[in-house]
Amino acid sequence: MRVRPIFWLLLVFSCVAALTLAALWPVQVPAVLQVHVAEQAPLRVGIGRLQLQLTDPQGTPIEQAQVSSSAWMPDMAMGPTPIHIQQEGHGSYSVLVFFSMPGAWAIKIEARARGFTPQQQILHLEIA
Repeated sequence: MRVRPIFWLLLVFSCVAALTLAALWPVQVPAVLQVHVAEQAPLRVGIGRLQLQLTDPQGTPIEQAQVSSSAWMPDMAMGPTPIHIQQEGHGSYSVLVFFSMPGAWAIKIEARARGFTPQQQILHLEIA
């Protein structure tokens, strides 16, 4: 059985097209979104404020991120406390938390941005 030359040309063309597509296709490796919490004075009962800075690994601010947060007392049987998050620009976010009593608190911060691996951090704070 003899293979016609057109089939050989079709096979070569298909291989070249597949190799070209594989070489030129952009590889999307998810980047790491970094969450930085600014150091601040000890927090007290009442409204506390945390400053977050979202950046990529090179330190470039991330503007369009979805930030969510929840706060609770690990040693108490109580539900999470209300939190308000405000975007301030240049990757900076302000988190307002109402601390109803002194003691050990945990704050979970979740950040998502397009093209980045979602990040989650839990901060453990002592409220005076």
